[in-house]
Amino acid sequence: MPGEIARTSGLPSHLILRALLDIVDDAVTVVDRAGTVVAWNRAAEALYGVPAEDILGRPITDFFSIESLAVHSVLATGAHIDHAYHRPRPDVHVLISAAPVRDENGEIAGAIAVERDMTVLVRMGEENARYLVQTQCDLLQTQTVERALEALTAPGGPRHALVVGELGTGKRTLAEASHRLLRLEGPFLAVRAEPRAAALMDVALFGADGSLVLSPDARREGWLERAAGGTLLLQDVHLMPSAVQAKLARAIEEERFRPLGGQRDLPLRCRILATAPTADAIDPALVRALPRVELPPMAERRNESLLFFHFWLKRWAKERGVLPPRLSEEAAGLIQAYPWPGNLAEMAQAARRAVSLAEGEVRPEHLPEAVRAVHLRPARRRVPLAHQSKELERARIREALEESGGNKSRAAQILGISRAALYYKLKQHGMDEITRSRRPASRG
Repeated sequence: MPGEIARTSGLPSHLILRALLDIVDDAVTVVDRAGTVVAWNRAAEALYGVPAEDILGRPITDFFSIESLAVHSVLATGAHIDHAYHRPRPDVHVLISAAPVRDENGEIAGAIAVERDMTVLVRMGEENARYLVQTQCDLLQTQTVERALEALTAPGGPRHALVVGELGTGKRTLAEASHRLLRLEGPFLAVRAEPRAAALMDVALFGADGSLVLSPDARREGWLERAAGGTLLLQDVHLMPSAVQAKLARAIEEERFRPLGGQRDLPLRCRILATAPTADAIDPALVRALPRVELPPMAERRNESLLFFHFWLKRWAKERGVLPPRLSEEAAGLIQAYPWPGNLAEMAQAARRAVSLAEGEVRPEHLPEAVRAVHLRPARRRVPLAHQSKELERARIREALEESGGNKSRAAQILGISRAALYYKLKQHGMDEITRSRRPASRG
């Protein structure tokens, strides 16, 4: 089955696991049911500065507070965690996935967590975004956009192109930017293709001559003529009838076209950019005629999320006549971790909301619920005392003693441990004086 190790491979599974842990770039933590660390790879050592020899065989709560532990949440609930934003320490931002490890009976025997360090990306993205705001740059200067712009504007490069990408990935923005950079004399004409009858779309694109219009001597200019000297952006070109797409492909290859009903060809004097979600639905002849430039969805461009979000913050803040708000580190981490399935359109709305709610700084509560949902949340259930860190143990013991009025039997019940265990914990944490001070004075 997929995801399993063949029992007949001859390779012991522990050797495979050790080799796998050594080569992965993400931090990997494995704990048993009691929360004892049984695996801690090199990436985890580098991320947290804790050598494997120090943490292996010891409770993970000796090193981290329980609220910061994804493996605890998995042990407590059995639920999987998939690409959640997490801030295990104030100076560390990670994208974390975690899952329970079950025994042959299906019982939870431990948990595994994989963490991808995003700290540098969050900080670099924030610095670059601040620079974007300070320079008041209107062009989204990200690596993806710059590569695409270079493909569309390189000297000696193709004149026409097909820009492929999901709805909202910035295809029109890219087309307009390339038109400005080329400093074309003609207009930028953006039209949306429609699944009209072939004859109607033919006239709209190529124009018409003679008896097909109002008078024999009249002509109707199509989009190709109206965009002469500039750029014609055909949005959603896959919606055009296949016959019109094939005719457009011939016009591109031959650099000339004939209006419907016309007697002579006209030179193709405009630059053509076409857009579509994928190339699969486009007529093969048009695909061959147009070099392809791809804009990946935002889910594949997480390292650019902050730059785009700041771009929208700047735009909406300017519209409202206010200064663009800062992003808190936690908000920046959430923005970078969220996959933005609605791409730039969804991000634009989220930024508009943040500008209207935030006063100087965007915090998690100013972001949409879907974005906040990628934050790792601790398990909502009572946690056994044995799983708590030393600091939390002391705090919980104090609270239990206060709640019980100093009655150790009652405090032990609140904590879910025996009275003898409570005495041991009090001595271990040096809290004997606290309990003695709570005893009522003896009567004389």
